[in-house]
Amino acid sequence: MSGHRYELQSGDVFVLEPGAPHSYTGSDTEETVVFNVLFGTELLRDELASLLRMPSFVNFFYLAPFLRKSASFIPHFRLHDHQKLRIVSQLAAMEEEFAMRGDGYQLLIRTRLIECLVWLGRYHRESGMRKREALSDRDWIESIRHLVETHFRQPLSLKEASRLCGMSVSSFTVKFREAAGCSFTEYKHGVQIRHACRLLADTSSKVTDIAFDAGFGDISFFNKVFRKHTGMTPKAYRKLHGQPDGQPNKADKRKVPPET
Repeated sequence: MSGHRYELQSGDVFVLEPGAPHSYTGSDTEETVVFNVLFGTELLRDELASLLRMPSFVNFFYLAPFLRKSASFIPHFRLHDHQKLRIVSQLAAMEEEFAMRGDGYQLLIRTRLIECLVWLGRYHRESGMRKREALSDRDWIESIRHLVETHFRQPLSLKEASRLCGMSVSSFTVKFREAAGCSFTEYKHGVQIRHACRLLADTSSKVTDIAFDAGFGDISFFNKVFRKHTGMTPKAYRKLHGQPDGQPNKADKRKVPPET
């Protein structure tokens, strides 16, 4: 996986981001059983906001896969027997529900998947295999930037981001600015506004809908942030860079906030 090889044992758990190349080779002397659970995050769209407020879930499901690139980071952890039993029983129940396809089976499968993710987040935290001292502060800051770019629609406060990195707010603020060249809030708003600019230029969606899609719950605040980052209102941006029918104006060079 990504040029690295790992010798695995029973109960080892990996989280792989979509598109990550990987393979495994079974034992020559023992039966190898792999539980491969594939799903898109849109399956958990309604629950994602709540899950992202749980540091244990975010660390296990988002930060760990991103931080795998660090040679000193251990990319998997091992379940104890009682933990393994709980997860395997949940997976077996999901498989049974899918095979039976009874009333509400999709809801039950999604519920059990959420339970698995919550439990795995807890077990990952308890395992002690994610040692903060093995990673640099810059690794952690980069992981937060990746998280923001992946889930800019979801609320993530400065305090929550600092806690995920195991830093105080003041320390995180200084280190984030050193790494990104701007504050955490400015960085997140930049990601959101770039997304809004693409929608304004390429679609005919209402400005209010675009604001919400970019993660802003207040249209007046969206307008204020948009003007700060682009120097114009959303309507003026669309008039300059878009087309009335929502088709992109290929001839224009769009004024989009640069990526940091």
